[in-house]
Amino acid sequence: MRKCIACLLCLFFVVPVFSQTASTISEILEKDAASYLDFSYLIVAEAGMDSTPFEAYTWCERFGTFPLGDTPDSPITAKTVSHFLMKNYELGGGLMWSATQSPRYAWKEMKANGFWRKSFDPDRQLSGRETVQAVSKFFDENPDVVLREPPAAAASHDNRALLLQDKEEE
Repeated sequence: MRKCIACLLCLFFVVPVFSQTASTISEILEKDAASYLDFSYLIVAEAGMDSTPFEAYTWCERFGTFPLGDTPDSPITAKTVSHFLMKNYELGGGLMWSATQSPRYAWKEMKANGFWRKSFDPDRQLSGRETVQAVSKFFDENPDVVLREPPAAAASHDNRALLLQDKEEE
């Protein structure tokens, strides 16, 4: 009897979490241009954390690799994805990547390793499908990578105010 009750409780609490993730990923897949919110959500979901897309963005922003002028809903590019993955998963690279740690050389390094197609432009805005495929491909090719600790201890003040406002409305 206890096992039956435990199974039912598990179904009521666990299944909605996975369905929320599945519906969010389905929404991302349908987008013509994925945003920083979408990319951040995929990274955080892969890390096993449960969050909203905005909470995921504020967590990923703490790494300091997103361009300064871009907003959470700005379209994400192949160059930005490459830079985030190379820098925050501490992947080694060639001489220019090691010397500059710039987004352009992160993209060039990943392109040279066959991650991006030869015809891919570094400033190409990725669709939702391309973003999901890129994140999946990265973790398939690098199963043992570990995300480094974010250098910033907390979300930026701009985002902290928005997060707190969002929590008060619930």
